[in-house]
Amino acid sequence: MRKLRNALFIILSAAILFSAPVYAAKNSYKAGIVDDYDCEVNDISEYAKTCIIKAFEYTDSARVEFNNYSISAAIDALNSGAVDFITMLPFDESLTAYVDYTAKPAMTGFLALFTPADKQIYYEDYRSLNGKKIAMLHNSYFESTLSQYAQRHSFTYSPVYYDTIEHMTEAASNGNIDAILMPATTSPDGMRLAAKLGRINYYCAVKKGNGEILNELNNILADYEINDPFNSSENYSSFFRIPYQNMVALTYNDAYAVKNKDTIRIFVPNNYPMVFYDVSDGKYEGIYIDIVEQIAKNAGLTLEYVADDINDFEVTAESVIQGKADAILSVSGTTSEIIKATDPYTSLSFMSVADKKKEVDPEQALSVGITEADRWIMEYLSQSHPNWTVRQFRSINAMLWAADHGRVDTALISSPDMQTKTSLIAHPGLEIKDFSVDIPVCLGISRTTCPSETVTMLNGIIKNLYVPGEEFESKAYMLSHTYVPNFRDMLYANRLLLIIILILIGLIMAFLYFRAVHFRRLARLDGMTRIYNGRAFFEAWDKISAKNADKKYLLASIDAKNFKLVNDRFGTDIGDQILISLAKKIEKMFRGKGLYCRLQGDSFLALTEDTPENRELIQSLEDMDIHIHDSSNYQVHIKAGICPITKSGRGTPMSTYIDRANIAKKDISATNQNDVLYFSDEDLERLELESEIEVDMVPALQRGDFIAYYQPKYDLTTSTICGAEALVRWDHKDNGMISPGLFVPVFERNGFITEIDFCVYEQTLKMLKKRLMHNLPVAVISMNVSRCHLSEKDFVPKLEALIEKYDVPKKYIEMEITESIFSEGDSSAKELVYTLKSHGFAVSMDDFGSGYSSLNLLRVMPIDTLKIDKVFIEDIETSEKSLTIIQEIIAMAKRINIKTICEGIETEGQRDILKKAGCDMAQGYFYSRPLSEQNFETLLDKENK
Repeated sequence: MRKLRNALFIILSAAILFSAPVYAAKNSYKAGIVDDYDCEVNDISEYAKTCIIKAFEYTDSARVEFNNYSISAAIDALNSGAVDFITMLPFDESLTAYVDYTAKPAMTGFLALFTPADKQIYYEDYRSLNGKKIAMLHNSYFESTLSQYAQRHSFTYSPVYYDTIEHMTEAASNGNIDAILMPATTSPDGMRLAAKLGRINYYCAVKKGNGEILNELNNILADYEINDPFNSSENYSSFFRIPYQNMVALTYNDAYAVKNKDTIRIFVPNNYPMVFYDVSDGKYEGIYIDIVEQIAKNAGLTLEYVADDINDFEVTAESVIQGKADAILSVSGTTSEIIKATDPYTSLSFMSVADKKKEVDPEQALSVGITEADRWIMEYLSQSHPNWTVRQFRSINAMLWAADHGRVDTALISSPDMQTKTSLIAHPGLEIKDFSVDIPVCLGISRTTCPSETVTMLNGIIKNLYVPGEEFESKAYMLSHTYVPNFRDMLYANRLLLIIILILIGLIMAFLYFRAVHFRRLARLDGMTRIYNGRAFFEAWDKISAKNADKKYLLASIDAKNFKLVNDRFGTDIGDQILISLAKKIEKMFRGKGLYCRLQGDSFLALTEDTPENRELIQSLEDMDIHIHDSSNYQVHIKAGICPITKSGRGTPMSTYIDRANIAKKDISATNQNDVLYFSDEDLERLELESEIEVDMVPALQRGDFIAYYQPKYDLTTSTICGAEALVRWDHKDNGMISPGLFVPVFERNGFITEIDFCVYEQTLKMLKKRLMHNLPVAVISMNVSRCHLSEKDFVPKLEALIEKYDVPKKYIEMEITESIFSEGDSSAKELVYTLKSHGFAVSMDDFGSGYSSLNLLRVMPIDTLKIDKVFIEDIETSEKSLTIIQEIIAMAKRINIKTICEGIETEGQRDILKKAGCDMAQGYFYSRPLSEQNFETLLDKENK
């Protein structure tokens, strides 16, 4: 058993041993980065992170968490256990008392001296450096390297110490020091390189005596070097764009060249986005401009731009040769013995665009197209591809057309131009091939106007500022717009389809045009009679009135008498035939002599010039003969109201003239003949009076001009007052009393009668309340309900609220509804009666016997009182029929428990007949005219003494 346990222990131990990671005993580390020299232009913190992360990629998924520290803070964090190791630490003997360094460096750096641009200290000018003040950080571990460098080159210096790199650069800008010692990546703003001090190694370090983590780090770095032996230089080059070996600056000779030629006149083409003129701020902009201005700034040169309006490279080069300029912004190599090219400050990729079906081999002899604006690349093409034949085109579109039609094998277009100036959507047969040509972009310097040292000096500056092609094109992409295919592109790309579409559109438009003409014509015609409709009539009148302002016209409104009865008796089909027949006769009568239309229903309009002949024509409407089925069994008669339209009334709307013609038509009696009646001056006066009434009605209500009058009702048995009817009178402030026959019909038409009714209601209830409070005798007051209240959903609630306000018992109130508001097919009046009854109101029916179905109403309506229409009373003394009808109505009402009252009693004989017939109440001038409130109360008090 013991042997078995020992065997299991050995197996488990071996499994644990062999399953452990090779390097890292930990899955995560905390690293501190020494960032004393970290700044915007010298981002060594990110550089350190990149190197460590790449090294740890070879461990078993170990993670590293980073924090930045100064050198002293980093050592404190290491000793306190806040971090496992620190990095970006140069080797310094004094630090070995606190930390243990890794055997191999983790990353590489370089030291340099930088001097303010305004200092007369040039690159590797050791005599100028002698005795100068050089800034560095306190306890700088780079000072020993500077001391050795100064000894080798025989100059002395005065060290000036600062706490941060920001303080150092601020002191340099203020002129307090002459140079800065710092790691070299690129020049800080406003400073240039004075000396390169050589390579420095950055190590990782652990707490003194922490051999476990130190061994792990050593293994990681060793394995990293085996797998990636060039990691140090590659990381530096990829992170910091300018290689250390290319970092140069102005030498004394360079300064001499600038001194002799400090302003460069440079020709500038217009080639967006590389270079263009911004009208908004009056400056040249673009990526070329940004690079060249930085070159000039670092060289201490001033640039003066010379516009190249012709945009022709040969003309531009000739202008340089003739001394009009000192440089050309972009050349691809030496262009003549007079012009020398600098080293490239960037490169520009030109893509090959060719037929999709064609294989393009750049090693073969090709016919190549470029634009005239890109002819500056020809020299490079002639050197790099001597077997090519290059053709120039005025525009990209012309060049692509040539490639599309086989005039050239391929077209070369720069990547920015491909993005901003064209789209292959217009050339679906072309595609971008898988090879491109990288063209170097150089400055072309005049040999005649610039010292020979100028190109050498500029080359040194360009080495520090060279923008790789991919970075240049990335900037171009960000700064430029994306070309959107224009209408011309779309047309060209789809020309065949476009022709078909245009033909279809033409056919559709022709169809739609004739269809629109057809429907416009239909829209102007009445669907049944096929003559003009109202809309077409009004449009034609607008044109006629505008052209003939000095003429007079006659407007006729024509319709059939009792047309509803025709429809009811013979049916709508026969009614339609009547309308068609009437329309044909109107059309025959007025064709060529005026306008005519069917306005609506059986209403027609005719308009003709006001002449004696046309007055006779209109009068002939009386002779119009219309029979049903063209037989003599039933003749349909017409009525026509005529409204003259004078010159002075031309600004009046046509609708007003139609209303006037209709007013004249309403005055025609219901005779069995055709009638024509003109709108008269008396009609106009009545209209004007009604208009004045409508204008003044609201102010009159606000002034309190409308007052309640009361016409007493008498009990025929006792001859005493048993009630009264509340009526309205208008006591105008200027015109005195206005007859109700004038204003009540107007108010009933415009709906203002509802306001008047409630005005009378309130005065009546107020009077009743006053008499009840003083224990004075009161009588039941009937209050009229007009037709307009049928459309008010809140009529009864408003009435209830008013009664509640004055606290008058409902037994003193009777609501009087005219029989004429009841109509077949409209139940709103019936619903109102039932609602009033359900709220406890007594209901009286006024004008009984004048409606369409009086007896039927008695059958279904819960009426309390019948007020018999006065038409039956007028001849009761002489007509046996009227007497019989009155007697039967009263008898019938008594049998169904409904009280009766007769209005319009004017004679003693009428009173006696009604009393004998058993009528309950009477009302009329025989007893009393309507009285003011004061007179009515006096009469009521007198009756009850």
